[in-house]
Amino acid sequence: MSHFTIWDTLVLVAYIALTAAVGAWMGRKQGSTEDYFLGGRKLPWWAVGLSVMATQASAITFIGAPGWGYEGGLERLITFVNAPLAIGFLIAFLVPMFYRSGVYTVYEFLERRFDVRARVLAACLFLLARGLATGIVLYAPALVLSVVTGWPVNWTILLMAVIAVSYTVLGGISAVIWTDVMQMLVLWLGAGLSMVVMLDALPGGWSEVISVARDNDMLHPINLDTAPSATYSLWAGVVGGFFLHVAYFGADQSQIQRVLTSRSEHESKRSLILGGFLLVPQMMLFLFIGIMLYAFYAHTGAPNVDNPNELFPRFVVTELPPGISGLVVAGVFAAAMSSLDSALNSLSAVSVRDIYQRFIKKDASSAHYLAASRWATVLWGVFATCFAFFAGNLGPVIEAVNKVGSYFNGVLLGAFWLAILSRRVNATGAFFGLVIGVVVVWSLTSVVEMSWLYYNLVGVVVVVVAGHLVSRCTGGRPSVSQLKGLTFARRPEKDAATTPSVRGWIIALILYFFGWIVFLFWLQSL
Repeated sequence: MSHFTIWDTLVLVAYIALTAAVGAWMGRKQGSTEDYFLGGRKLPWWAVGLSVMATQASAITFIGAPGWGYEGGLERLITFVNAPLAIGFLIAFLVPMFYRSGVYTVYEFLERRFDVRARVLAACLFLLARGLATGIVLYAPALVLSVVTGWPVNWTILLMAVIAVSYTVLGGISAVIWTDVMQMLVLWLGAGLSMVVMLDALPGGWSEVISVARDNDMLHPINLDTAPSATYSLWAGVVGGFFLHVAYFGADQSQIQRVLTSRSEHESKRSLILGGFLLVPQMMLFLFIGIMLYAFYAHTGAPNVDNPNELFPRFVVTELPPGISGLVVAGVFAAAMSSLDSALNSLSAVSVRDIYQRFIKKDASSAHYLAASRWATVLWGVFATCFAFFAGNLGPVIEAVNKVGSYFNGVLLGAFWLAILSRRVNATGAFFGLVIGVVVVWSLTSVVEMSWLYYNLVGVVVVVVAGHLVSRCTGGRPSVSQLKGLTFARRPEKDAATTPSVRGWIIALILYFFGWIVFLFWLQSL
């Protein structure tokens, strides 16, 4: 068994230095917040698409998904199988409106459709949710570094925070996306090499993995339990998970901001379509690595770990050849920095555009707002670092991130649902719909035993119903300027969302979803 050698350390340092250099290079010509937050709206669709993929193959997934697979097999794949449907909904309804409006943050859209109250409340909800989740994202790579070096995890949290914040302040969204492309290739390579090593170590190879998985019910992804408390049932995954991913990719600035960097509306949709087809097999790959770890340690002896998040990092360090383990750990760090800088960049964008520039300093220069954006990045880095110290108590990191987002993202999606798909809801209805939605979602979590996958669905339903009821009670319909070009019912006649090519991709995504459902039922029968 090998350990983290000097060669691994050199590879790790070189890769981190390369990533930082890319960040500095991308930041050298930034002269405005449009460059810093949107890359000048000139990034290619395939790079944006791989960046979207990288959010799912981040350090969180690289660490958390194998832990999931080790403990429960393919059970939690059902949470992600809805992704093709969610992407189809996004490219049909949300992306066209966001891109055409020319906004920097999606919460600006809410002010145009409603008023400043809806914008500020939505922005504050995002800042709270994403700020907390970023602390968890910071904890994940710090845990890897702790496992590799033996240093206390609190020390590694501080080290990773300094690296990530420094890199983010320099790079902006262009650096986020191009480093995401790099880390995707490295992570896929690391996952493939890890699988080869595990298969080579097992006398029975692939057949032994399948045999162990069958004997331990790890190939049973379908749970037909209809109880709301059944966390990973088919219904929670398909219905609740659909709203989870629509909210995540459509109402969370850290995700939709990437799509807004594309050269055109058509390219923004193509970038999401790429993720729609690859997200599910990618998650299955990392879950299956967890199953293979189970078979590997069943053969070599149980690992001495208490935290499932440590399983795959420890395997990488102790079992992969020297140099290769350094490359894989470097990929985890690069993934972490890409995830962190995208989150910090979006937190900075919302803080500056929706709060600072809107209320505090309205008529400053581009250079002033660019400097303010970088200082906001630093402050959010400090906030995330403080929360990261407590993230180890939240259980598996990937589930912790999704849970934090589910308290808020469904409510935010409800506001955009009202904005884009309804012409009757006024500003007062939208504002109080948001308030009531937050109160109801948080109250339900303490009084009703329910899968967290349903939180987004509950948030959307409550906001939509409350928004309509309050609008009817308060009276007053939106003005023509609040509707024209901002609602799906008032879209231009020649709408790219309904062109034959886009309709064809949406139909393909729907069929792809049903193909996965059939495949999972076939696995269930093995």
